Amino acid sequence: MSEPIPLFPVTRVDPTRFADAQHRLFTGMRLRIGRSGVAHRVAWVPWLDELTLPAPACHQGWSGLGAAGEIAPVDLPVTCRKCLRLGGEPDDPAQHTLFALPEPS
Repeated sequence: MSEPIPLFPVTRVDPTRFADAQHRLFTGMRLRIGRSGVAHRVAWVPWLDELTLPAPACHQGWSGLGAAGEIAPVDLPVTCRKCLRLGGEPDDPAQHTLFALPEPS
């Protein structure tokens, strides 16, 4: 029996080196998801064993591990309203609401 022909190139990534690289990139920074202009606070989430990876502190959804540029470190102030609230900071007036909520009675 012969070896199978790989259809796609396989790149092996060392998890420890990848997690360390992510820590170097995102420590002290904020993160942006894709092409969005919103800057999120960075939280470190469990990944493999004791390793952690960066993610938005507000738990904003996104897909991937960050290896293909799905998230990027940015040296901008936090503009995500939820991240600001979680950090006890006032809302950023530059981020507009999506829709008006009814006022509490």
